[in-house]
Amino acid sequence: MKKKFFLFSVALLPIVALSSEPSVYGTIDSNGISSKSVPSQEVQTLPQNGESVHSSPIRYREPEKSSSTNVSSEDYEGVRSVLQSYETKIAKQDERMRQMEDEIIKLREYVEESRKIQLENQEKVKSVVGELGTLIDSINKSYVPKEKFEQLENELKQNKNAISKQKSSAVDEKKTEKESTPSVTSKQDLSSKDSASLMKEADTFFENKSYTNAEPLYKELLNRNYKPAKVNFNLGEIAYSKKSYASAIEYYKTSISLFDKAAYIPTLLYHTGTSFEKLGKAKEAQGFYKALKANYPTSPEAKKVK
Repeated sequence: MKKKFFLFSVALLPIVALSSEPSVYGTIDSNGISSKSVPSQEVQTLPQNGESVHSSPIRYREPEKSSSTNVSSEDYEGVRSVLQSYETKIAKQDERMRQMEDEIIKLREYVEESRKIQLENQEKVKSVVGELGTLIDSINKSYVPKEKFEQLENELKQNKNAISKQKSSAVDEKKTEKESTPSVTSKQDLSSKDSASLMKEADTFFENKSYTNAEPLYKELLNRNYKPAKVNFNLGEIAYSKKSYASAIEYYKTSISLFDKAAYIPTLLYHTGTSFEKLGKAKEAQGFYKALKANYPTSPEAKKVK
């Protein structure tokens, strides 16, 4: 009996010893959380089958606080900053691309507008060239050969009334010119003058309507081939004033064939048409009137044409 009691007492000793030691896990508060860290300590094992009790140390090491959370937060902030920088750059590139697209659109519109203007100018040039070709063709068709001029002169000579009127008119004009201007210079004096001085003197007579004095000077200049286009035109005007329409037409023809861009071309075309009309050549006259209205519509001569 005593032996059983002794064994029972020995078995209770470790339990009593454990109850008097502080808990390995510390005290637990009402929320179930340990209030202190657990120090390292030894735990006794119960003897079995009469063996002595051996102790082996069981150590609990408090876990170290890891810095992974802080590192992760810093890395996240860095990545987010880089992403924001890239987003800003991409936004700027997108804006630049939109601006370039707008510039390309404007450039295309400008090129297209320039192309249209160029096409329009080409059409206008073609139209003007066509009109000039038509004018030249009409002038060429309206030219009368020299033989025909002579025939017209002969027809005029047969008309006694016309001849008498021309003679009386020429006589009156000569008398007027003799009274208002000096006599014509002799041929010897003409040959001794240079062409520029002779032209100036002839133009002075012409502007003063002293055609009798101007005519021999212009003919001398014509022999010298000095400014033949202008000289032929002025001789045509002198013949026109004398109502020598056939001679006027011949001079006009030579003048325009030499230079058709002169300022007096509208007058030339109008007087040529009038000369043909006076000679009874209405069809030829209309050709010159049409050329005048088509190429010089704003000229005073064109406004005279009905």
